[in-house]
Amino acid sequence: MRVFAEKGYEGASLSDLTSAMKINRFSMYASFGNKEALYVKAMERFNQARREMVNESLGREPAREAVEQFLRDVIHRFTDPEHGNCFVTQAPIAPDAASSQTRDLMAKRRAEVEQALHKRLERALKEGELPPNTSAADLAAYYAVLIQGFALQAQHGGKTKDLLKVVDVAMANWPESGSTAV
Repeated sequence: MRVFAEKGYEGASLSDLTSAMKINRFSMYASFGNKEALYVKAMERFNQARREMVNESLGREPAREAVEQFLRDVIHRFTDPEHGNCFVTQAPIAPDAASSQTRDLMAKRRAEVEQALHKRLERALKEGELPPNTSAADLAAYYAVLIQGFALQAQHGGKTKDLLKVVDVAMANWPESGSTAV
């Protein structure tokens, strides 16, 4: 999993993968079929842990604090050398790099974070934590794009303290009751 997170699907060589797993190529093919099947298996394992973290973070009260802490947690994970880069944003994109099924799976996994945010923001809207004219879908998309940007920045050397300042700006724009909402 770590090799794919660090190098992406296309950048991870069979030598990198077999060395990390401490197996030979024959064993890798016998166990997983091919590089793409191994990638999908690693992605699913990663996503199970990610889903748990997302659900725990967004389950906090109130919604504003849940979203803010979620963004901060994401930045700490993305910039932590032990955690590595965001696996989902390292997804294979080029049509010749992976099958359409795998590319579709990656797109589905990227959408899951936005869907979880949307669900949490819908609940906040129903509970009166957001102004009634707030678009939970637009706000969820906004935070999802921020998260993807954090991942990209972290992959290219972005520093935790700098990315956390972006969270401060984003949260300063949280729709408050009585304000013009998103």
